[in-house]
Amino acid sequence: MKSSSNNNPQYNERNGRARFALTALILIMAVVLVAIRFPGSRLALGRMLPHMQKTGASPFEPSATAAQNIFDPQQFNGSNAFKEVADFIAIGPRVSGTEGAEKAATYIAGKLKAIGIEPAIDEFTTDTVSGKTTFRNVVGVIQGTGDGLIILGSHYDTKSGISDTFIGANDSGSSTGILIELARIIHEGKRPARSVMFAFFDGEECKTQYGANDGLHGSCRLADKLVTEGKAHSVKAFILLDMVGDKDLTVMIPFNSSPALASLVLDSAREDKSRDKFSLYQGSMLDDHVPFLKAGMPAIDIIDFEFGSKPGLNDYWHTPEDTLDKLSPDSLQTIGRVVLRSLNKLM
Repeated sequence: MKSSSNNNPQYNERNGRARFALTALILIMAVVLVAIRFPGSRLALGRMLPHMQKTGASPFEPSATAAQNIFDPQQFNGSNAFKEVADFIAIGPRVSGTEGAEKAATYIAGKLKAIGIEPAIDEFTTDTVSGKTTFRNVVGVIQGTGDGLIILGSHYDTKSGISDTFIGANDSGSSTGILIELARIIHEGKRPARSVMFAFFDGEECKTQYGANDGLHGSCRLADKLVTEGKAHSVKAFILLDMVGDKDLTVMIPFNSSPALASLVLDSAREDKSRDKFSLYQGSMLDDHVPFLKAGMPAIDIIDFEFGSKPGLNDYWHTPEDTLDKLSPDSLQTIGRVVLRSLNKLM
């Protein structure tokens, strides 16, 4: 399942759309094959969430000032991010609707507050396959000097039914720790040209099978709010991080990511000299970026779905083996620096 730059379509800002069109049929066939190979996982055929309505949001286009480097990628320290992950997962299991999840939301809000970003906890109760459940999104925004909004996202909940001690170090600790460290760096730096939102989602994990009332609750909630409040058109990019701490980092940008954002992230990885750790995945992924895509907002999923005991395997995912010792500060640093380079291009 691991792919390399030699056998995947390469597209950049100049030729991304053209190559996308030429390889579309091949990619669609690959999606079908992957769905057969990985039944029951988050690899999907781009399932539509029924309540999401597409808006008139414009596709991502780099700003005229995108060449300026507002953020220094070298400021991102993998050891700092690793400590953030360790401190966060020490909370324990974070299953949605439990005391652990509420404690996690309060913890994240406290971290943002300490950094200097005013947090907001959006608490909502909705019907699920397990009955009415209360979820809490945590959001903080750094206001930019101009128009436009960039959203950095991570879920923080853990899968239920695995074990009483399941901590989800990679899924979802790694992305949460990176976002907290990114929030610190961006807040301490020059004020960005566009506003940056840090969105920590509850309810990403499903109880039984992903569907309208099972999974992606937090991301659906935020996407819906942006649409109903008339703010979706201002979102220039939604960048999701998920399972990005594996020592053997193998980022897979899924087919159902906005092509221009995929090209931008790959260019950033190339500049970071970590392009070999990123590939285009010829299948779709059902993840927290999907509600934003369905609502017409440019979105990308930066995910490593080969989290296992050997290259190409994912046998640590959703098992008690998802522990801190499987993660690497170097991997966290790579992701953090690539995101900062991408943000420079988006400004």
